[in-house]
Amino acid sequence: MPIKRHISLQPISRQHHAGLLTARLLQHGAPPYKGMPTTPAAKRDYVLQFLERELLPHFELEEETVFILACEGSEDLQQQAQALQTEHQLLQQLILGLPQAEESTLPDTLHEIGKLLERHIRQEERVFFEQLQQASTKQQLLQLQEQIAQHLA
Repeated sequence: MPIKRHISLQPISRQHHAGLLTARLLQHGAPPYKGMPTTPAAKRDYVLQFLERELLPHFELEEETVFILACEGSEDLQQQAQALQTEHQLLQQLILGLPQAEESTLPDTLHEIGKLLERHIRQEERVFFEQLQQASTKQQLLQLQEQIAQHLA
């Protein structure tokens, strides 16, 4: 059953779709996607561009809005936000290290990045966002909605 996401979090959830597609593209056995790279070198170049265009602005959006709200909540939400932010840093570091990866290990390195990105997004969607929207007041969620809209403007 699809998860009912509060309207304030929907823009971030929509961005996660592109992240999941990229995560799958990087993993072993990924089917060919129309218009997407198929070789390890082309996938490396694609994910480096994706980091700059999509992931870094997305990470910043979450860290400056959702994670701040989580830090006002329970200790569990605070710890989750901290762990997710650490994963943002790890993903950035791993992707930025791709140009130095050896061609022979590049497919496995891409696969590991893809698995981590997929796990990260699924954790946010299935656990973190669900708990955050349950723990937050209507007023907090409306304020979050405004902050996200301003950030995306």
